[in-house]
Amino acid sequence: MRPLDKGISPTDAFGNAIMPTDYKNWRLALVKRIGYYCVYCNQPLSHSLQVEHVIPKNPPAGFTPGDPISWDNMLLACGPCNNAKSNTPIDSNTYYLPEEHNTHLPFTIEVAAIPEHAIVTAKNGINPIQVQKADLTIDLLRLAAIDLRNNVVDIRSQKRKDAMIAVSSNRQLFDLARQAPAFNVVQVAQLIKTQAVVTGFFSLWYDAFTDVPEVLQALITINGTDPNCFDAANGYRPIPRNPTNLTDTI
Repeated sequence: MRPLDKGISPTDAFGNAIMPTDYKNWRLALVKRIGYYCVYCNQPLSHSLQVEHVIPKNPPAGFTPGDPISWDNMLLACGPCNNAKSNTPIDSNTYYLPEEHNTHLPFTIEVAAIPEHAIVTAKNGINPIQVQKADLTIDLLRLAAIDLRNNVVDIRSQKRKDAMIAVSSNRQLFDLARQAPAFNVVQVAQLIKTQAVVTGFFSLWYDAFTDVPEVLQALITINGTDPNCFDAANGYRPIPRNPTNLTDTI
């Protein structure tokens, strides 16, 4: 997953706040700010980008509804993530959210028992409280689901596996290329960024190049990524964002 900063509410040419009458009218502005990705599973979307309410506009009885039209309550999601999340009441104390936490830290992607698929799991090395919160987020969005039906709808696990192959191939090509005398790591880092933009799944790319600061620097400039979640003074290592307490520093 990718920590996001979509910025303040867009304004028109005169600096006036844009106030759409339908929340779906935020779609283009969101694409411009954070790219054409689902903010939860981070797959790239070519169509059916759903404008989703972070805090549901129609939660169950007893819960406060989110603003149905406010920029602050809008993100982009794929159908499977949005449908899984549905109108579940959420908060940053229970779930890891892309605008509240450094969501690169608590999750990883790994090949599933069925090798044509890959699933999201809690990352090794995080503490039990963080694991519980990561697992709740994975369950909320069904990020470990594998849809094996003939009339398959959810292909997220397949797209993750394809992305793993693409990232691995790019890493191999990078290692071969840097043996050449004319190798320019900054230029190559920009080419890798271009591939990452097209492929999506930010964390796969980041994890594959953790030893190459130039590539990490390029990756965190992908549109909408919050650069404050990565320490420029320490090789662009991921750092916590808005930790809720001392046991959940993510």
